[in-house]
Amino acid sequence: IKLYNMLKLQNNCNFSYNHYKEIIENLKLSHKISTYSDSSEQDVILRHDVDSSLEAALKMAKLENKIDATSTYFILLHSEFFNPFSLESSQTIKEILDLGHKLGLHYDESFIIKNKLEPSETIKKEIDILEQHFSATVEAIAAHDPTPNKKISINLPDGVINAYSKKFFKDRKYLSDSAQNWREGCCCEHIENFSELHILTHPMWWSEEGKHRNEIMKSFTNGAYDNYT
Repeated sequence: IKLYNMLKLQNNCNFSYNHYKEIIENLKLSHKISTYSDSSEQDVILRHDVDSSLEAALKMAKLENKIDATSTYFILLHSEFFNPFSLESSQTIKEILDLGHKLGLHYDESFIIKNKLEPSETIKKEIDILEQHFSATVEAIAAHDPTPNKKISINLPDGVINAYSKKFFKDRKYLSDSAQNWREGCCCEHIENFSELHILTHPMWWSEEGKHRNEIMKSFTNGAYDNYT
């Protein structure tokens, strides 16, 4: 049964919710779904960077809840497309957390550098703001659009994990769907090849129909994607 499912996945790789559901269901056949704080062996960490659409994030959170999968949702405080502290956005994020998911900080290195802010102090403040506003623990942080020329040095508060630390970025297989480009092929192709996985997906690239990124971006720039855009 397991082999049949894997072959089926490899022949239907796309960015539809149905395929994402198949990926998770197949992962659960051989891996435990963990979070950053309870990771061990033979497991997978599911992560979402929420850069552009909270509505898309909520759709993904509901899908995962139905198949008993827990993810960490990294919220970008400085998004150009939503205010995480507005009434509607706050309610959406709280709904994601109420579905059993974890809260992460998606910090913006460019914001820190261009505003000449002290990185460690700034990130600690952003963690505190998120935790107080949403009455939840931030167990991990992740840089937004990390590149070598924007590297900053950070001392994290006790108990907070950097998703790009060696333990999670190098020691286990890291796969990302950035701009609908898996780079090494769809993550479903790697399920049986690695005992520890770290999978990043961006909710805005996934849809019911498995739309191509060009169609998604056209909808986004035309203001038809969600209430914000």
